[in-house]
Amino acid sequence: MGELQVQEIEAIDDYDSSGIAWPWVAIAGACLLLVALLQIEGAALSCLILVASFLLSRYHPYSQETAALKASIVLSREDIEDTLRKYEDFLYKNDTESIADRTLHRPALADENCTDPDISSFHFLASTSRRFVPRLNDRLSRNLSIQQLESLLKLTDVRALELKEAWLQARQSAQRLGKNYQAS
Repeated sequence: MGELQVQEIEAIDDYDSSGIAWPWVAIAGACLLLVALLQIEGAALSCLILVASFLLSRYHPYSQETAALKASIVLSREDIEDTLRKYEDFLYKNDTESIADRTLHRPALADENCTDPDISSFHFLASTSRRFVPRLNDRLSRNLSIQQLESLLKLTDVRALELKEAWLQARQSAQRLGKNYQAS
């Protein structure tokens, strides 16, 4: 499940590559026609058209929709980071409540080799989420289309929800296993 999402985030980069060739072919054809009909003047006009087309193809306006989508993705990313932070606090925080939680109430949750399906599922999702967040940050730093941002938001929302649910389920399972849990 997590590896599929990592592949999906990689696929977002390739999204725009499919329909981009035809406008450039049409522009090149028009430029060739101008050169054939007007020769030197056509070549000058063609150069201007090509430069303008290139610059326009690189310009993506920063719209309110883009800003809203990026903000939503950041919120979902923060949900992922919050769940990972809760797990890190569970593992490493030194206050008495955290120590009691990890040693008396839920020792199985701290065991990376636990065979309980809920706990091992959470460990897997936590591991893939740690790799997902930097990739997500890398994608957000790029100039993405609205459709790419929507795909990224959907992917990030699903990841955040799965991780949160797995965290809650793993905590319940570890509580059920109790303090007499033995690593097998």
